[in-house]
Amino acid sequence: MRAGALIGALACLASSSDNTPVSLQVLEAPLIQQRLELVTRKLADRKVALEALFQDVGCGAEHLTEQKVPGSKTPNLVCTLSGASESVILVGGHFDSIEAGMGAVDDWSGAVLLPSLYQSLKATPRRHRFVFVGFAGEESGLFGSHEFVNRLPADQLQQVRAMINLECLGMGPARVWASRADPALLDDYSKVASTLHLETLGMNVDNVGDDDSHPFLTAKVPVLTIHSLTRATLPILHNSRDNLKAVHPDDYYSAYRLVATYLAYLDTVLP
Repeated sequence: MRAGALIGALACLASSSDNTPVSLQVLEAPLIQQRLELVTRKLADRKVALEALFQDVGCGAEHLTEQKVPGSKTPNLVCTLSGASESVILVGGHFDSIEAGMGAVDDWSGAVLLPSLYQSLKATPRRHRFVFVGFAGEESGLFGSHEFVNRLPADQLQQVRAMINLECLGMGPARVWASRADPALLDDYSKVASTLHLETLGMNVDNVGDDDSHPFLTAKVPVLTIHSLTRATLPILHNSRDNLKAVHPDDYYSAYRLVATYLAYLDTVLP
């Protein structure tokens, strides 16, 4: 979709939400790919690379914090974009991986989009406070996301209107974990996908694995996981096939634009 067509699509979304404008800065494909290619096998280097990207896009100083995670060698990285209210839209992806393979898909593909999404949203004043979290210790047992939820006071937890989890993107078109998804979030996702002339595809992984949306779901926060898994691509994970070659640039860039537009839309429709 070209820039002019995307602007028209955003206008259609705005008209469906009481004419509240849906606005964002769409980054170019080469930049999104360049950031993906910063993937490294060493966990400490992944943390440094993600932190540097957050700082590069303007999320530094008091807006970027570390949260110590018991059982993990690295902390959660938490980047906050201020909004007009205390209501929160949280976006997460884990930057740890297992030793086999590069972990480019699982889940550098999701975590490294977080700074780009911050950059895409920051140019326009937001109704909600956006919190972007690079979770640590997911592969060890969702340690980072459990710690994040456990440390939130009850009143702050109630302010989290949505948790959007990014997991294993770019192996094909974006899909959702529909059976776990909050119905309203899924409906909004379908509206955005349709406006961008994309299909709403589902692939449920209830009997395959888990992800960082689980602690939020348990805490009764509405969740939606966006991924690219299919039965054919599942075997790529957790072995040497999980490398940059497994991520298709066109599908990955399409996922970025879909998620960025979806987040901007959620900012106009969530309470």
